[in-house]
Amino acid sequence: MAIRFSLYYHSKENGEYLQKIINSSRQGMLVETQSLAKLPPEVNSGTDVVFLEYQEDDAKLDRWIEKTAADPKSPSIFLFLHEITTNSLWKALRLGVKECFAFPIRPEEFQEALDRLPRPDINLELADTTRVVAFLGSKGGVGNTFLTTNVAHLLGQEQKSQVLVVDLDLRYGQVVYFYDIRPKYTIIDVIENFERIDSSYLQSLFHPYDKYLSILPAPARLEEAEAVTPDHLEKILRYLKNLRVFSWILLDCCHQMDEVTLRALELSDDILLVTNPSIPALSNAKKLLDLLHLLDLGGVRSEVLLNSWQKRGDLGESEVEGFLGREISNKITFDPIQVGRSINEGRPLGEMASRHSVCQDLRAIVTKLLGDDASRGNGHGRSWIRRLVRKD
Repeated sequence: MAIRFSLYYHSKENGEYLQKIINSSRQGMLVETQSLAKLPPEVNSGTDVVFLEYQEDDAKLDRWIEKTAADPKSPSIFLFLHEITTNSLWKALRLGVKECFAFPIRPEEFQEALDRLPRPDINLELADTTRVVAFLGSKGGVGNTFLTTNVAHLLGQEQKSQVLVVDLDLRYGQVVYFYDIRPKYTIIDVIENFERIDSSYLQSLFHPYDKYLSILPAPARLEEAEAVTPDHLEKILRYLKNLRVFSWILLDCCHQMDEVTLRALELSDDILLVTNPSIPALSNAKKLLDLLHLLDLGGVRSEVLLNSWQKRGDLGESEVEGFLGREISNKITFDPIQVGRSINEGRPLGEMASRHSVCQDLRAIVTKLLGDDASRGNGHGRSWIRRLVRKD
């Protein structure tokens, strides 16, 4: 979600510098900028953070900061000081300031400050519908998490709508590394607090990546995976669909067909099966396609994504489709160097190299999702899943 800033500066040069800092962050959005001489008695009601170029020995400014910080309904206050000393930090603390910065402001330092802020209670425009898309890997290492995280980022940027990624690889979830984030909360916190949850509190448990993208991570510890049940997942997803804050919920599913994964498929509007042109991955993909046919998920659309595709590879497209008995919906170009760099740096490819061929292939998946207006099913045949997950 966006964090809205009002900026008040003393010198025009510093004002322009602080604007660049705000705009370069993932969540920062500048809604107002003025000279300190025009500092209003009360803050813009649409502001989450007031960023001030602080002036020493300005008693009037100190009183304004203290009064604003004392009001629990007021936004947080950031200060830009010419020099940070022990005395200035103590004074800022007494006045109620949230963060202090001096030149030069390191981008990672500023982003960490944003991550420490309480989640703003924004009255978002509700989505018409919330569409759930499950990314299902045919085996480990086919690029399921890479596709989930990158498509999610592009969906938010292209449609300018709210997107949530849920990491359902409950034992070995890797989504946090693909975004280089250190979240406070995981799906375990949502489950433990579900009975007293409301819209604002629920959104505070999600980790914001940028203005449009949020993440619900997998459990932090291996033993916590057993605490997540299919019923927990169903309650969370149904609540979110009724809430209509997110236009899209993307599920990064475990490649093992456990009970939670089966329930995720049942609750999805689309299933994107991810494979690559290797015999083990294609063999697993065929088995999963047979299982999806057996389950007969009614109106749920399923497509095959062929990752790590090489035109001059060992298997041609027609051979792959012939083996699977299905057409390939999208092919994603093989580029281990660029993709590896994106993964290791924890940055979506849309941020790093938006014109790269792999990014264009990812954008084609987004275009297909956005352009699909087919009606959704009413759950015919889903009793198969109930039988498969029912315990003796």
